[in-house]
Amino acid sequence: MLTRSWQLLPYTLLGAVLFAWVSSAHLNQFFSVYLVLLAAQLGTVGIYSLMGWLRSKDRQNF
Repeated sequence: MLTRSWQLLPYTLLGAVLFAWVSSAHLNQFFSVYLVLLAAQLGTVGIYSLMGWLRSKDRQNF
């Protein structure tokens, strides 16, 4: 169960960084929402790919 909660950490950090970035930027509301959604999608795919790649390297070591 503890390992499962650690897997959520990168996604939580990504969300916090995106929220802080958009909160500090003075942009049009619609444009800022679009940027957040786009960055969240790209970040989620990137984190998912990276975690899959790291897991495959762990399995090769055993």
